[in-house]
Amino acid sequence: MKGLTVGIIGCGNMGGAIARGMVEKGILKGNAIFLHDKDIEKAAALAKETGARQEELSALVSGCGLVIIAVKPQDSEILLKSISGDIAGQTIVSVMAGIRIDAITDILGKDVPVARAMPNMAAFAGESITSISYNNTVRMTGEINSIFGGIGMVLEVDEVFLDSATALSGSGPAYLFYLAQAMIDAGKEMGLNEDVAKKLVTQTLYGSAVLMKDTESSPEELIRKVASKGGTTEAALSVFDREDLRSAIKTAIREAKKRSEELSQR
Repeated sequence: MKGLTVGIIGCGNMGGAIARGMVEKGILKGNAIFLHDKDIEKAAALAKETGARQEELSALVSGCGLVIIAVKPQDSEILLKSISGDIAGQTIVSVMAGIRIDAITDILGKDVPVARAMPNMAAFAGESITSISYNNTVRMTGEINSIFGGIGMVLEVDEVFLDSATALSGSGPAYLFYLAQAMIDAGKEMGLNEDVAKKLVTQTLYGSAVLMKDTESSPEELIRKVASKGGTTEAALSVFDREDLRSAIKTAIREAKKRSEELSQR
């Protein structure tokens, strides 16, 4: 991506992860990345860590070909209005949950190339899956996919499906953490100390995820391989079935999607 300059507005968790991913994976050198945050010290610390340059907001937008906005959704309107006058051909990438592409172009008052990205918390470990949607004026899809490849996998989806993707993967790490905590609690109740229980659960979930990723078998097929007739796994799964856990999980994810849709309509 020779000659590309990327600006990141918002140097918090996700903005920081994206900057680190670009530098650590060799996607861009630090001197091609410009940072801005209303918390000057936060931007300065990330600049020092990555070799990126700290810049004033207007100069960042004017001087970069691609601008990633990773601020809180409630701050989006004020920010977009403030940079509207500096937009002249740049591509905008929004990492603001619930802010639709047409809402961004409406606020900017211009037909701007806009991408909307939804990474998840695994970005901090370089293992996110980022769902990305583009409007029809974006010409930098390859570059944007490469940038988000610095924090994990990338999946292009139509924006109409982005709320579903948010419910599955954007919120998904919390579902797994919820399950992990329940498993750790069960281990402690059976007499294991917390450190041992956490190690058992963490490696079990990690190893299972790697196996599911690397095999062509469906989750249902993998369950059958673990659960022998009359065994311990079958005893546990029978409780899940009796309590209709699968239905509860699907209902919860539908509620997450519904909330994402509500936020998108604001």
